[in-house]
Amino acid sequence: MIQRIQTLYLLLAACCGVLTWIIPFGKVEWLQQPLTTYVANDSFWLTLLMILAILLAIIAIFLFKNRPLQFRLTIFGLLASLAALILEYRMIHLHQQETTLVQRAYYWIGIALPVMMMLFFLLAARSIRKDEKLVRSVDRLR
Repeated sequence: MIQRIQTLYLLLAACCGVLTWIIPFGKVEWLQQPLTTYVANDSFWLTLLMILAILLAIIAIFLFKNRPLQFRLTIFGLLASLAALILEYRMIHLHQQETTLVQRAYYWIGIALPVMMMLFFLLAARSIRKDEKLVRSVDRLR
């Protein structure tokens, strides 16, 4: 379990998900108010998607004996992180469209975390598929 590379990829994806609560993905400068930073727990749906992606990554780590299910959970984690990225983009983009109260709205470093999660989920899925092909080829030789 620990020696497999997809375990490392899934663990890194879960860590990126946890970091979304710490590192802001966007900042908004209001005209008459202080700067507002946005992290994952500022939106109910974004929090729900991040918790889902983290849980999928952690559960997939422990399903190393059932590779097809592990692969499916990894793909669902990839889709959850894609939805989180779209939601983060949409939240800041809506503030950029509002010109009456907002002086400036811009993306911050945390916007890259869902992208990194997607990359780690994709690398894990590729490694799981490679393991499955290897096991099937060994089974053919028996």
